[in-house]
Amino acid sequence: MRSIEFRRVSRRPAERETSLRFLIDGVSFLELVREAELPGALAEQKERIEECPSEPAPLLAGDYAPSTRLSAEHLLGGAPDRVPHGVEDDEHLLLGCTCGIDDCWALVAKIALGEDTVMWSGLRNTYRDWDYGSIGELTFSRQDYERSLRAAFGAG
Repeated sequence: MRSIEFRRVSRRPAERETSLRFLIDGVSFLELVREAELPGALAEQKERIEECPSEPAPLLAGDYAPSTRLSAEHLLGGAPDRVPHGVEDDEHLLLGCTCGIDDCWALVAKIALGEDTVMWSGLRNTYRDWDYGSIGELTFSRQDYERSLRAAFGAG
């Protein structure tokens, strides 16, 4: 079983809006995603350079922003707060585009609650067919998951 920590982080000290970041076993979830996406992103970048050498392609691995609009209910597998284009009924947004528009670019997963566990599975980018096998299914203690959500959302 993996550990998870949800953290509210201010984007800028003067702003009141915070984003929600995830740490998996003490490592930024965004960094885990970046590492998993890197092979696909590098292959795509190479193809694009060969097709259009005058227009360098950006390296898109891990190009997400932590969301400012996810609720605890969403992260417990409830009705999704945000439903980007191309998302299936049983998928939930985890990370959105750096531009702030979820339909632009999103990382989604299925969130399943068991009696003692919470599982994230089926990680995928809504616009790229990249392999997330290095991350796999993430299973957390439900008690610890809910405790961290309560702390992040100020309810405990």
